[in-house]
Amino acid sequence: MLGKLITAFQHWLDDTPAPVASRAKPTTASAKEAGAPIPEIAARPLPAGMTVEAEPVLVHREVLDEALAVRGVEFFVRGELRDKIQTQRNAARRFLDGVLVDQLASLRHTPMRQRQAWVQLSELSLMRLGTGKLPARACVLLLADDTGQPASADLREAMGAMQDAGHEVWLDDVIGSPWCHSLLGQASGVTLRLALRTPFEADALFREVRELQPGIRLGAWDVNTQEDFELARRLRCTRFSGAFVTRREDWGGNELSPQMLTVASLINQIQEETNLREVARVLKQDMAMSYRLLRYVNSAAHGLNQQIATIEQGLLILGQAQMDRWLTLLLLSGGAMGDTALTEIALTRARFLELVGSYRLPPEQCEKLFVLGLFSMLDVALKVPLETAVKPLRLAEPLNAALLRHEGAYGMYLSLADACERGVASEIARYALMLGLTSNKVSARQVEAINWVAEIAAQPALRARQ
Repeated sequence: MLGKLITAFQHWLDDTPAPVASRAKPTTASAKEAGAPIPEIAARPLPAGMTVEAEPVLVHREVLDEALAVRGVEFFVRGELRDKIQTQRNAARRFLDGVLVDQLASLRHTPMRQRQAWVQLSELSLMRLGTGKLPARACVLLLADDTGQPASADLREAMGAMQDAGHEVWLDDVIGSPWCHSLLGQASGVTLRLALRTPFEADALFREVRELQPGIRLGAWDVNTQEDFELARRLRCTRFSGAFVTRREDWGGNELSPQMLTVASLINQIQEETNLREVARVLKQDMAMSYRLLRYVNSAAHGLNQQIATIEQGLLILGQAQMDRWLTLLLLSGGAMGDTALTEIALTRARFLELVGSYRLPPEQCEKLFVLGLFSMLDVALKVPLETAVKPLRLAEPLNAALLRHEGAYGMYLSLADACERGVASEIARYALMLGLTSNKVSARQVEAINWVAEIAAQPALRARQ
């Protein structure tokens, strides 16, 4: 998987057109397949009493499998109004569901291919929705308990229609209720939100579901720590959503490994246009990196007619720019080349920053925003303080100021990306306003960034493993 990401990253700035996901024009990254960029959805009329400041915004979170591969993306809305109606079931809730579905309508033009869109809806919204408003690719609908009573025949019929259309319907955090029990035989799966449960409670609830409906699929949501993930995996969950992949901890005192210091040194040498012979000499001292480089260069994605057998030949084939990109993603992977979830999340952040930057900044500064997005996740990838992670890279001061202090020309863009990933609507609105963006633009660019990474992962010609 990481080999595909690296190869697509190579296409990203190539002078020749990339087969998919070209970045020549950031605001139209998906135009090659769709014929147009992700559209910005016209705003719905606000419910009575709702102010612009409370306008909900679209946010997302990756859905992973047991191997920490990204299998889908959950979309939901956040905003002041959302917080006020958590316990209410009224027109405002249906308004929020409508906003969410309207935003996801753009996926009909650029389907996520191997990714499923997960969407939380109320029971009433599901019955009113109809299959025509959903993305063409199968979605997973997370259905919440609106009644506390056994499900109605109308709801069963609506669920059946969605499933007949190829969508899945999961029951969201309602294990143990009469409503849940009445639908288990028809549901595609059930989720449990671990942040609200002790390990003992989670074990008991999942055991109850397995006894009532053997073989039903299980998902763990609000998985915020590695310990939560391991617990959920032991409880036979196969889908996971939460902040545990990007969770930051106190890594004070941790240092970069010798191999990562070597990678950082090579990045500096490439950017300073050091003679490739010197770069080859350093690479030859690390057998693992030499092997990965040759395997990458000889992958089918490069279309070579003969095998490349030496580091010098490999460097000539790649050139300095492509070598720089390969080393950047190698650094982001921590050298492990296995877990791709963090790499994909970082690429999504990087692409999002580039897209929102394109409204005001020239292309060369948008490219710096892309790099900023990647490097902003280095502390999580390498399990060291961010200052320790970027210090060997000798970055320009504007990038350092944004990474370490969220200051300077790029700092506000990074703050916007952080707010989107944390789902803090008030911060999203504030930073978007300061950057001259609307919430619709922010939402549309998030979807476009997600699609860009999904397109990379879906390219069958780019399956060279590293």
